[in-house]
Amino acid sequence: MVTGPCRIERAGIKDLPLMLELWRCIPGLGVGSGDEEESLRLFMERNPSTCLLLKDGERLLGTVLGGFDGRRGYIYHLAVHPDCQGQGYGRELLKEVLYELRKLGAPKIHLFAFNDNQLAAGFYQNQGWEWRRDIQVFSWDMDKWKTEDGKRKTE
Repeated sequence: MVTGPCRIERAGIKDLPLMLELWRCIPGLGVGSGDEEESLRLFMERNPSTCLLLKDGERLLGTVLGGFDGRRGYIYHLAVHPDCQGQGYGRELLKEVLYELRKLGAPKIHLFAFNDNQLAAGFYQNQGWEWRRDIQVFSWDMDKWKTEDGKRKTE
């Protein structure tokens, strides 16, 4: 756990605006369509022990969102404010979320980073994470099924 004035604590719904603000100031992180407050609220309600903040007083320095689906753990938005990077805060957040995911029974953890985010790739490789070259990620946008009136397309 982080010592001194900084502390790691569980994220709450009230923290969402500050979390989004932090993510938007970090190059390479990517805030996307799954990062609306309602989606994040649902994620945090389902994963209360694995959504964490790093704070110094009331100042938000970092975040990590962890989730467990019963088979695999996933990590999203491990982020440390640019002014605070390189001081071990990301490593501490990562260690804490891994500890919480292990308590839930996650045997393996995955995370995603953009191909062009070399800072993130270097960080994870330095922490001992395996860069997978044997799989590809495919995504489906559920909005493809909607028509103008919001109902599912039938073809």
